[in-house]
Amino acid sequence: MSKIKIAVIGSCVSRDGFNSEFIENYKDYYQCVLTQNHMSMLSLVSDPVPFIPKNLDGNITDFNKQILITELTKGVWDSLKIQEPDYLILDFYADVYFGIRKVGNSCITDKTWLFKESPLFHTLDLKDTIKINKNYEEFIRVWRNSIDEFMRIMEKEFPSIKIIVNKVHFTDFYIPKNGGELIRISETGKYKKIDVDQINQWLDEFYQYFEDHYDVEFIEYDKEYYSYEEHKWDYFYVHYTNDFYEDFTSKLISIILDDLYNAKQKEKSVYVTDLPKNNLIRNSTFNMGNSFWSYWQDDFKIEKPERDCPSSHILSINCQGHKKDSNRQVWSHPIEINAKGNETFTVSFDLKIHNLEQVDSLKVVFSLRTFNKVEKVLQKDCVWYKNIKFEDIENLAENKWFRCSYTFKPSKGKFLKVAPYLIRNGNLSWRNIKLEKGEQATEWIPSFKYASNG
Repeated sequence: MSKIKIAVIGSCVSRDGFNSEFIENYKDYYQCVLTQNHMSMLSLVSDPVPFIPKNLDGNITDFNKQILITELTKGVWDSLKIQEPDYLILDFYADVYFGIRKVGNSCITDKTWLFKESPLFHTLDLKDTIKINKNYEEFIRVWRNSIDEFMRIMEKEFPSIKIIVNKVHFTDFYIPKNGGELIRISETGKYKKIDVDQINQWLDEFYQYFEDHYDVEFIEYDKEYYSYEEHKWDYFYVHYTNDFYEDFTSKLISIILDDLYNAKQKEKSVYVTDLPKNNLIRNSTFNMGNSFWSYWQDDFKIEKPERDCPSSHILSINCQGHKKDSNRQVWSHPIEINAKGNETFTVSFDLKIHNLEQVDSLKVVFSLRTFNKVEKVLQKDCVWYKNIKFEDIENLAENKWFRCSYTFKPSKGKFLKVAPYLIRNGNLSWRNIKLEKGEQATEWIPSFKYASNG
């Protein structure tokens, strides 16, 4: 039987229970298939933020580039669709410690100190911040509304996932290396000074809201934990002694055992059958221009919708007379799939080839690539790829729209990107692009949370 799958949206207080350096044998019990790091609940349920995926360089690590991109795309929702976890663990560290920053009509977790190192961040429509310690009434109101929206989405889109709230508290004390008296973290000057008692009071308000309004599970603790100087990540308000991670694990296992897992699996199979296939591509209609598409080349044009499909703009390219390959391409935003060769995906799109004979040089019309780094697009940087050619298309036609689909199983790669593609000459048009998990193409639908714009 396959192992139980766990997802985490939270901080190291929840994620480190799935780190072998803290719990050596955790993989004996379950697998952690998804971790979304430090994302506020307000950011999670807000709309994706349109952006052009470039200018990702700067003094920022690959890991933090990924965090910035997922804050903008809200791609964790797609990851939940792909990974299909049995349990989702939440903690609210990001809400009380960071707050949010408004971006256009949406928001992201306010990690300005980190994100500002990427030039991409400065291209966004940045607005005010909302923090619980400065805007308590506004923040708590928006937070509760966000939780209500989060639970609405979970009940509608992910009814088989059980939600677990990790009821942690911050600590203001750490144990020094020499084992002497406890030292107050907020007075060391190493981290920003916070009122730990006040933060824990706010956290208790969050926990109480869940208890009063929703049927979710809780991991609760009956003792106080301290940090310590020799912690793997150094001492901090939410870095604890080893007994915390051991207690977390035993309490999580107890919840899983109480759920009678085999009965849960039968229930899950019924739910999954009724769920529509999710489109993993943001702005799949190009109704938002080139937002969410990268490596944009001027040969590509966005045309107005045609009468037969008035809800979708058209991406087109017309190259004639080229003597050498020029490899014209436009790449989607990265979709985190963590491929291991056991998950199947299907891509589909409307295609119009104005003249079949004009398409030369391998007759490629679409491309798929996986990467281990979030910002890469070139074939030399990919770890798996597939070019979709004329020979891969069953219903090939000339000068009229037809629907293409291709099913594939990437052997490796953390991020998947898809691209309309033309190697040399041809006059091609694409619209209504769809990427979904599964072995067959289903009817095009807009991406999650983008019903109006695709």
